[in-house]
Amino acid sequence: MVIAMIEHRCRYYRGHKPCKFNKLDGSECRTCRHVSIYRSRVLIIKLDALGDVLRTGSLLPIIADRHDTPYICWLTRPEAVELVGMMDRVNEVIALDVDSMARIATGNWDHVYALSNDYTTASLATLAAPKNPPVGFSVRDGVLQASNAAAARWLEMAAFDRLKQANTETYQKLMLDIIGAPASFGPPRLRLDENLARRARDRISALFPSSTKRRVAINIGSGARWPKKMLDARQIANYANAIRSTLDVDVLLLGGPAETAKAAAILEFCGPGAPVQAALTADSLPEFIAVLGQADALLCGDTLALHVATALLIPTVCVVGPTSAAELADFDGLILKTTVSRLECLGCYGDCDKIDNCMSLFEIDELIKLTASQLSRGCHLALSIDTYRLSRETS
Repeated sequence: MVIAMIEHRCRYYRGHKPCKFNKLDGSECRTCRHVSIYRSRVLIIKLDALGDVLRTGSLLPIIADRHDTPYICWLTRPEAVELVGMMDRVNEVIALDVDSMARIATGNWDHVYALSNDYTTASLATLAAPKNPPVGFSVRDGVLQASNAAAARWLEMAAFDRLKQANTETYQKLMLDIIGAPASFGPPRLRLDENLARRARDRISALFPSSTKRRVAINIGSGARWPKKMLDARQIANYANAIRSTLDVDVLLLGGPAETAKAAAILEFCGPGAPVQAALTADSLPEFIAVLGQADALLCGDTLALHVATALLIPTVCVVGPTSAAELADFDGLILKTTVSRLECLGCYGDCDKIDNCMSLFEIDELIKLTASQLSRGCHLALSIDTYRLSRETS
């Protein structure tokens, strides 16, 4: 009997290049001790904003457990490839581009999960031609179709603001209803490269030399679509000055290149000599995740940082204004959501020129109290790394 040189159904087989274990220790299929045979092929299509992509990661273990030893492939936009590649249970990440169309159409998928109600996602789910009907959304006769009543409800919420604003269920619960799974879910899980985690620890330690104080991070950005997802520069400076004196903590400003001017304004408002430092990241999303992992608590809006903190188990205070507070899972208090209760326009999914708005009316003293409560939860769990866990406390 001829023994095949290549085990095509191993989840580590890549075809066009050696697998990671061949590179690591010279393993070849016939004698490999790392071989992992899959029995079903699952495609997840999620093309939305990075925060939506990450919070969908909460569904990964649930989807994996629904199928027989699955090979899980995730199709996403190029800017999310690094992020999805850090998620547990994902075997392959495909960037949406011209070349990926052939891969999607010939993937021999058993199951496809298309959980976004847009025509691109639904069309790709239909193009994938799975052996079972797509879960979520597909296209039939040129029209977007929901796979079940729960998916139809999500469509209705997208179409009518009244239903969206009246919703009381989390995003994850709504998605679990669509896939027909039990309502129990946990935070998404991320893996971080050991060397990247070390560099982030060293960078932040250098900003606060010899300090043993706890660190409160503030993600200062909001994104261009909804500017009122986060406090303005003056409010953040007032919060930073108040919390460092009230709670005796170091304060870390986080963001990307788009927040350079805002960070400079905050530091100017804080004044010289204040233990407030900016650690903006420009190189990569994994770098941002590693730097955020050095915080003991976080203040942020409904942005990617919120979902990263959830994955890293960092206690967080989230200020919510133009988006839905109900859709944000709190994971048993890991996330404290706070809104300005005296406004009726919360969750408008828009922007406005009101002087008294969903961000300007936040009381700094109240945010300090909420942050103190989160700090009392204790240190967050160390970052999950491929080979071991690394934390500041053991450095």
